[in-house]
Amino acid sequence: MNTERGTITGTPRTRRKGPGRPAAGESLTPQDVASAALRLIGTEGEGALTMRRLGEVLGVKAMALYNHFPDKEAILDAVASLVFAGMPVPPTKGPWKSRIKSICFAVRELALHQPHVFRVAMTRHIPPEKSLPHIAAALAAFADAGLSPAAQVVAYQTVRLYVRAHCLWEIEELRTNRIGNSADLARATSQFPSVAAAINLIFAPNPDRQFEAGLDLILRGLQASR
Repeated sequence: MNTERGTITGTPRTRRKGPGRPAAGESLTPQDVASAALRLIGTEGEGALTMRRLGEVLGVKAMALYNHFPDKEAILDAVASLVFAGMPVPPTKGPWKSRIKSICFAVRELALHQPHVFRVAMTRHIPPEKSLPHIAAALAAFADAGLSPAAQVVAYQTVRLYVRAHCLWEIEELRTNRIGNSADLARATSQFPSVAAAINLIFAPNPDRQFEAGLDLILRGLQASR
């Protein structure tokens, strides 16, 4: 079997059940497979995705999936593409900050409600045609803010990385870490007055306020840099 990425030859054919009746898996489409993988990841996590498990979900033999994808990695890429295709593209009119925030809030909403899907979407290869509408919308908003073409790209990358990092912090660190014993923490910070004065904001922040405050800080800085 040739398993070179993008091609697969020599795959055993699924057996037909009778005249006019397609073999199991032949009626599937790549969209069906990717959509099922997306649902599986959303409910059970990326670790649950195997060809065998996905075949069970779809009611077909695992080998039938190779008619549509060369391997699990390609399925994960397709899942990420599905996620981006489903993300709303902000309007081209209206205040530029509101348009940028709408993109950022949509990404954060995905992270909070579908953390497993978010991790896949943020770590896989996305074909340009899937991400270009969102990139173009962001650059158009930054253009309306008066930024030069080069500054628009810097602004886009800065905001993108901030949102990604904040979301990962929320779903991987903030949800699991606890402030611990307040008396012990107070003693530990007694030698650092500036930390002690903001102890709750640092160790038990409000993530909604933190996200928007950080985003506003970045957007104000970008506007001031014109």
